[in-house]
Amino acid sequence: MAILIAGGIYKNKESHLTGGHLISALAARHTYEDVYLHTNFSSEETELTATLKDSLRNAGVSHRSAQSVSAPYGMTGDEGFTVNSNIYDTFNQKAKYLKAIDTVILTTDIGERDFRYILNYARRNGLQILVFTCGEYLPRSVDDKNLVMLENTGLPNYHAHINEIKETLVSRGIISSTPAKNRDIPETAAQRSGRTVIQLLLIAAVLVLLFTGGFKLLEFISSDRVSFEAEVDWSLEVEHDDCDTVETCTELGDRYLSELKEYVDLQDEPHIFFENRTRTTYIDYQIKDFKIADKEVENSLPLGDEETFMSIWNTFQAVFPHRYLEDINEYRLFSDGEGNTAAYVSITRGGTVFAIDVRDNLHKATQYRNLIHEFGHIYSLPIDDFDEACDSTDISCAKEDTIIDKHADRFWSQYDESWLENSHKSQFQLEGFYNNNVTDFYVPYQATNVKEDYAITFMKFITEKIPANSSQLRDVKVQSMYEDAELVALRVDILKSFVQLEKERAT
Repeated sequence: MAILIAGGIYKNKESHLTGGHLISALAARHTYEDVYLHTNFSSEETELTATLKDSLRNAGVSHRSAQSVSAPYGMTGDEGFTVNSNIYDTFNQKAKYLKAIDTVILTTDIGERDFRYILNYARRNGLQILVFTCGEYLPRSVDDKNLVMLENTGLPNYHAHINEIKETLVSRGIISSTPAKNRDIPETAAQRSGRTVIQLLLIAAVLVLLFTGGFKLLEFISSDRVSFEAEVDWSLEVEHDDCDTVETCTELGDRYLSELKEYVDLQDEPHIFFENRTRTTYIDYQIKDFKIADKEVENSLPLGDEETFMSIWNTFQAVFPHRYLEDINEYRLFSDGEGNTAAYVSITRGGTVFAIDVRDNLHKATQYRNLIHEFGHIYSLPIDDFDEACDSTDISCAKEDTIIDKHADRFWSQYDESWLENSHKSQFQLEGFYNNNVTDFYVPYQATNVKEDYAITFMKFITEKIPANSSQLRDVKVQSMYEDAELVALRVDILKSFVQLEKERAT
């Protein structure tokens, strides 16, 4: 029988390689069983890769179960890490070597989807499972007896726990406490030559794919992978005075978007000087019939004047349909410094607070994107979509078949449920989750939770044309909004209102 170990490869500041792959060499030195390593070698860092492969082979590790990807190795340091080569899904459940495997050891410094594929394979085949984690993400549905928490920093510091790992493997009877002497070397010179020929053929195949427009990196399709795609019916009828199908309304929305660019480029990004300040509320305005009715001044404005910030509310209620704004009873001016929370909504059964940071909304394109983002929250989180026992929009209270529940079920089911709300997570864990799923999100903040994911997807849907010919999950989320005739009509109305507002201001 044999052992499969799946672990990541990272470089530290001294360019020494660390990560979960180290466990394979440890195991191979203390067992006569065959040890296979699943990981992603970098085809860009050729010298490091060649040295690592020789080291693994000399230790008795077979790495024919690993793949090479066109990306550098991840970097790790005291303040965080980048995933890079470790993010790609390269596990092939049909590989012949798997027939001999009876034990699977995983670390959570590999991509979360690849982790799931290997874990599911092991479960289906009744294999012994052991998971080591440093808290990069929380593995889903792993029995406590099979999960070893080495640390909870979210950094792949497996090298610092090698003795603890060895003790655990010995106690489970997976390896011996004493080194295995005269262990067989997995590959012969002939096998290495054969592998080189195969690699050259693969490189040639990749070059052909690149030449013909196939830019997808090495990917092995398995039956239990989660597949994401949008099914847009361009002929679907839309109830709108100015267009009648998804196709014609999309084209109309795109024309308004182009027209709006004559006044403001919604993609314009100003330089942000990040600063942290204690969150301070300056003025609370009471809203009645969509207008400012009264106010309570708590602190003096640190910059600008009331008229400037009152105009932002006037823009908001002029652009977005009032049927969605009826519960807003308070408009708040606050700040926590530049570049942090730009705006927020607090939705309860007693009403909705709409708040903007006075430092982060002076640039028009940024202001408009923030307004669209917050409206995305209001649209997707009506309080009636949550259980009556809850007085908030906590995702755990969302009713079935509501907007946010459908979004979570469709686009977040492949992650561990603990990622639906991340306010209690460390910064390292949040960065690790984003890095492990980087093609699922446009920006790290989008990976904070389901609600932010929807709001940023909504903002992209309104402010950009549909991302065509892309299978990346972040683009599929945007594409999926064109499946909804109501959303397509809403996009037209919002962009038309922005154009009309800018024309009025211009004259």
